[in-house]
Amino acid sequence: MASGNIYYFNSTCELAVANESFSYQAPLLLREMEQNLAILPFVFALENDFVLTENIPSDEFQQTLRQAGFKLPKFCNLSELEAMPDGSFNAIFPWGWSPAAHFKLKKLKEKCSAGFKASPVFNWGDVHKSLFERSTSLGFLKNLLNGNPPDWFVAKELTGQKVSSFNEIELLLAKETSLVLKAPLSSSGRGIQMIRKPSLNNANKQWISGVLKQQNYLIAEPLLEKITDLSFQFQIKSESEVEYLGYSVFTTNTNGQYQGTLIHPDLQKMLPETGLDFYEVISTTAEILTNALKQSVYSQSYQGFLGIDAIIFRQDNRLKIQPCIEINCRMNMGILALYIEERIHPEATGKFELFYGKRGEFRSFADEKKKHWPPEFRDGKLYSGFVPLVEPDDQKKFGAYISLGTAK
Repeated sequence: MASGNIYYFNSTCELAVANESFSYQAPLLLREMEQNLAILPFVFALENDFVLTENIPSDEFQQTLRQAGFKLPKFCNLSELEAMPDGSFNAIFPWGWSPAAHFKLKKLKEKCSAGFKASPVFNWGDVHKSLFERSTSLGFLKNLLNGNPPDWFVAKELTGQKVSSFNEIELLLAKETSLVLKAPLSSSGRGIQMIRKPSLNNANKQWISGVLKQQNYLIAEPLLEKITDLSFQFQIKSESEVEYLGYSVFTTNTNGQYQGTLIHPDLQKMLPETGLDFYEVISTTAEILTNALKQSVYSQSYQGFLGIDAIIFRQDNRLKIQPCIEINCRMNMGILALYIEERIHPEATGKFELFYGKRGEFRSFADEKKKHWPPEFRDGKLYSGFVPLVEPDDQKKFGAYISLGTAK
């Protein structure tokens, strides 16, 4: 039997990295999210691969996904995978590595290939925590800007800096009209405070105090006039091989928390007319980021998927790009959306989104959408309609789905 990869959805990996304990457990609601969305990495997998989940989707739902164009792996719980013989697996791809993930997967690691055992992610070391920290991605950005960047890159004085006291933050607020404060370790726009007034209120101070107590510092950045969020996606295969996978355009709420990713977005049409060819801007930025990753600690100490979040923003009536808001040294929803796009007709447009509601609401939401928005195909690929990507049932609070075209 040919060996396959194991995929494991642990989207709270940054919290586990910050905690540093092998026995870390996320808060209950976040654990529910991981359980409800556990099958999502099937999007990355091939038919001889495995997705680790304690809730195996029904045959009926698996058939629904196959009809939508997905080739499904085997869905297995931990004890089933641990019972398989040595050599059953090639490599393990969790959403992100952490001490807790290494502990949970320790028996499976020993059943993997020699190549995986020799990789920099096989064991956890001190350097791996730093790969998740915003101070490391800030250093990566500053190196980019020291290397004669294009004039449409963000200026050095508009990038962030480390702060470790209220006094430092208040001094910055005296110079800037607005600030973004970021915890060193967090994900999907969480661990962020937008400071839009010239002084800190009690809620701001309480949040800042909590982060400083837990993580010792914050990153403070000027709040830029954002036009759109985007993310450059990569796979680091070795120290010298970094593959650029593409870019994704995503949406956030007013606090910067992730909401969804666009399918086949036309970036040039989305942006105000400026005379810039934004596809050339994207291509040039991706090349600069790829070369920088090859020279960075990320390629030296990590293998796997990686995303670099960026924004297009307005400054003095010009559009510019901040090419590295942060680096996600893990899988992310943008990479997931790129893999989804491969199963979708190239002329189709839409969105990949997450759902959160009361227990069972995702089921009623999905039933209503499927009734009025059935999948339609063109040239053998999904062209329009609504497709849930996790099985809707009466227990789930969280869901994920794609919607293409316009509902009927």
